[in-house]
Amino acid sequence: MKLTYLLLLLMITIISCKKPQPSNEEIEKAFREVNNEKLWKELEEMVDNDQYYRNQKNSLNKDAKDYKIKRDSLENIRYLNDQANTKRILEITEKYGFPNSNRTGKSIAPWILFHHSPVEYHEKIKPLIEREFNAKRMDSNTYRLLKWHVYGRIGHPDETEL
Repeated sequence: MKLTYLLLLLMITIISCKKPQPSNEEIEKAFREVNNEKLWKELEEMVDNDQYYRNQKNSLNKDAKDYKIKRDSLENIRYLNDQANTKRILEITEKYGFPNSNRTGKSIAPWILFHHSPVEYHEKIKPLIEREFNAKRMDSNTYRLLKWHVYGRIGHPDETEL
């Protein structure tokens, strides 16, 4: 009896934790209703920060005594930034679809946030990029690049199957 109860409780917990995925129509409606300028500004800042922390490492003096400390510190900040950016671009894409420049009308490169995502997010990203590519909210070049990244960067992105 206790085992049955535990199994039933486990099944209910698993079922209730799975979020229902919005339909393409719901995604497009949410995209049209979002405060675009505020969201685009946020995306632009996320991309700028992504590049800023990567470029800071390149400007370090490799001959300095404290090079390794500074490098490691920047790597840690970059990793934390990548985590925060990945969580947010996942939220945005799940709710509004992939915010490519054709949809936003802005020259923002949000794909770079997925491209720099830490490995612990790859399993969550995989079905999302499939959904977005199939819904034609992600072009084939972006899809190939991101698929190549989340599947371990084997070969060359152009060789990645659609």
